Amino acid sequence: MAKGPIHLPVHSVEHSPERGRVRRSWPLAILGLLATAAVMTSWPVGVQQLTSNMPSYHGNASLRKGVCEQAEPFLPDGYNTTKVWEDKEIIIERLREAIRIPTQMYDEMGPVDEDPRWKIFAEFHAFLEKTFPKVYEHASVTKTDWALVYEIEGTDSSLKPLMLTAHQDVVPVLPDTVSQWEHDPFSGDYDGTSIYGRGSSDTKSSLIAVMSALEHLFRTTDFKPRRPIVLAFGSDEERGGQVGAPAIAKYLLDKYGSNSMSLLIDEGNGLIETWGQNFATPAVAEKGHVDIGLTVSTLGGHSSVPPAHTAIGLISLLIAQLESHPHEPTISAKSPIYEFMTCAATFAEDMPTKLKKLVIKAEKGSKKAWKELPKEIISTGMGGAPHGPGQGDPLRSLLTTTQAVDIIHGGLKVNALPESVKAIINHRINVLSDHLELQSRIESLLLPVAKFYNLTLNGFDGTTVFSGSPSSKIDLDLAFGYFTDPARHSPVTLDDPAWNVLAGTTRGVWASRREVSEDGTVVELEAGKDMVMAPFMSTGNTDTRRYLDLTPNIYRYRYTPMGGSAGAHTINEYSNADDLIEFTRFYQAIILNMDQSKDVA
Repeated sequence: MAKGPIHLPVHSVEHSPERGRVRRSWPLAILGLLATAAVMTSWPVGVQQLTSNMPSYHGNASLRKGVCEQAEPFLPDGYNTTKVWEDKEIIIERLREAIRIPTQMYDEMGPVDEDPRWKIFAEFHAFLEKTFPKVYEHASVTKTDWALVYEIEGTDSSLKPLMLTAHQDVVPVLPDTVSQWEHDPFSGDYDGTSIYGRGSSDTKSSLIAVMSALEHLFRTTDFKPRRPIVLAFGSDEERGGQVGAPAIAKYLLDKYGSNSMSLLIDEGNGLIETWGQNFATPAVAEKGHVDIGLTVSTLGGHSSVPPAHTAIGLISLLIAQLESHPHEPTISAKSPIYEFMTCAATFAEDMPTKLKKLVIKAEKGSKKAWKELPKEIISTGMGGAPHGPGQGDPLRSLLTTTQAVDIIHGGLKVNALPESVKAIINHRINVLSDHLELQSRIESLLLPVAKFYNLTLNGFDGTTVFSGSPSSKIDLDLAFGYFTDPARHSPVTLDDPAWNVLAGTTRGVWASRREVSEDGTVVELEAGKDMVMAPFMSTGNTDTRRYLDLTPNIYRYRYTPMGGSAGAHTINEYSNADDLIEFTRFYQAIILNMDQSKDVA
């Protein structure tokens, strides 16, 4: 994912079929359940049909009916997705080979037809064509700005395509950090448990899982999709998707039009275990993103006769002013974090009592509870590690607009006063805010400092906010010329057919994994060992910011335990090999369930 690693404060999911103790039943009313989309079969004769059992769910009667209702777990009719485990070693080797091709993406890349650093993608494209011959046989492939679009025709042209996305690029490995890697960052080392290297987690594993799911289907069955399938792999997601994803979006919008995709799954959150319950946590909304440029200009001169504050000193004061006034955490009924908390209050037996009561009171309309809830969520946490190395509190970040001063330029000689100093401040905008509110807030915060030091303050629209010294000024701008406001919220109720299929597939794959099911069929799991589908949100942004016009059903989601991988955007990146195979199995299941659904447009 672009612009920094993401560490959610959660435990990884335990794969053991038994946890050593029997959960007590909740003395509460049973939540209503709705059936998922009906399925139809088009598989070769003789393939064993799969069935699913309807488990019982116990919910919190203190919450209104309908809060966090769960889809029935189900798998594709007529095909056993556990067959993909036969390709375990093949799939692992594919990811290892993908890691060995260093598709590093830098913030300052030249044009795609000029900067030689783009040429590594040609090698990656050749690897994909060699590795997935069946996919290339069935798909038409379009290349634009090193991005890739695969289109697989369906037999029913009236159905909207299923769209699955990932990105080919990875964040660079800093040369100074190579010695800190336990495995060479582009080795693709495999120790029998984990696969190591840059991109193993973010997000070549997603790309390999998607392609492997289809390659296995085409190789082992006579699968002829009824619903068209679109795969879209961006080329520069790690610098904000400036050319790859926009090129993909333009191509698809020109060909298919707005709202033309049935469901879009991109990288994002995964599976967690907290408060005695397993949760699948797709990001159903996305924070906005803007990089603010803050420039201080002053007169130069010899450093032997300095003013009270050089331009570097002045910009330091301005930065300190911003950092001493962090954004306050906020929450509302529209916040995915609140939606997750209602799911936890409904299903998680071990959720802390005070937090659970606040959620219930907020759901009933208590203004006091709404006011106290953000701080209680942050102070309580969700178990597990409180934050990743060098990072702040992830829950606070999810509930507020974040600001991070990441780049600063200024000064040329030690005996010369700097004439111009610039800082770039990365912001991830709260889903309850937008870039205009952020810009207004920054101008207001910097105004007192500008007045105190008599600095002219020029705002984002070029107008003068304060007229101070003509030779000492502050200029505010969009550092890279663009912004992204928060994305709209994706549907999360059972009356939305696409969400219903995503949720039912997730729960079906979980309830049929090898640890609990001998034959790959869905088994009934008791409360706490089952999987609850719960809306959530990620701290970062993905290429989906470019795809908002293609469908309202966008879910940033990886069917993998959050604790099974680490090191994205930092040293020692890795992912669990078994998780990769289950990830592939999930993609097979969602492809087939969407293909068989009668309810999704």
